[in-house]
Amino acid sequence: MTGMSAFLSGATVGFVITVPIGPMSVLCIQRALIYGAIAGFATGLGAATVLVIYTTCAVLGVGPAVTPVLGNSQAFISAASACLLLWFSARVLRRTVSLTASVAQERGAVSSYCSAVACALLNPLTPALLAAVLPAVASPAPTAASTMIAGVFAASVTWWLIVSGSVAALRSRLNVTILNLINKASGLVLGLLGVLMAANAWGLSV
Repeated sequence: MTGMSAFLSGATVGFVITVPIGPMSVLCIQRALIYGAIAGFATGLGAATVLVIYTTCAVLGVGPAVTPVLGNSQAFISAASACLLLWFSARVLRRTVSLTASVAQERGAVSSYCSAVACALLNPLTPALLAAVLPAVASPAPTAASTMIAGVFAASVTWWLIVSGSVAALRSRLNVTILNLINKASGLVLGLLGVLMAANAWGLSV
């Protein structure tokens, strides 16, 4: 597998893993809706960065070496992920949406990106999906590995750009009341995902 075929295979992997709704999707949509397209896209970019890290490890053959370590730490990772999701949920739920410029600019791109990287790194679903999808669609030659990774990144970034841009465009058509309701719903979903992750951690540890 070389050249364009490696890139397309990587793009397939990127779309398959990025498109399904999960914690990062909810977080991206919530931030794009409340803070605007830049905050939403920065959140997606953080998720794309972590996906590229995991993909690089898998393509370079690092996966088998770290799998035993991750397996032994899976309960801890799930618990940390649960705590982070519950923290995000609490922050979202206690915030009242305002469309004033000062509030809309309160969350910067760097803050959104860094928190998204932390959340994505602690999300055990990403490496699990990658392990399931990657062997089925991509087995790149060493010379084509970087091209395939570029395809993963390009597909993931494209999806987050579409999501954040579409949601931000919708934002201008909604009033404050509806935005507050959607914001609370997003917080509840993040909280539910956190509870499920905590239950998973507890189940792994007993």
